[in-house]
Amino acid sequence: MRIAITVLTLVALTAPAFGQAPEVYDKKCKACHSIGGVGGPMAKMGGALDGVGGKHDEAYLKAYLKDPKSKKADSKMPKVTLTDDETNAVVKYLLSLK
Repeated sequence: MRIAITVLTLVALTAPAFGQAPEVYDKKCKACHSIGGVGGPMAKMGGALDGVGGKHDEAYLKAYLKDPKSKKADSKMPKVTLTDDETNAVVKYLLSLK
């Protein structure tokens, strides 16, 4: 019971910080990426996002999400249509993956 309360408390505390990031990740990122070994059907192509927050800063991630080829010419990732709020939430989430 104590573990369940701890997990629920952790979820409640982190959910506002990431806003809609988990939903956006599930809808627009998970098909081609993984976190913690869990990903979609093309996760091997897009790759794992574990540690991405320790490799890139906020500005890089925002620019990459808007136009991947602007940061990495040989990127396989297509441009993803995200609102500014979605982009900010996902970037904040990605930055937490260190």
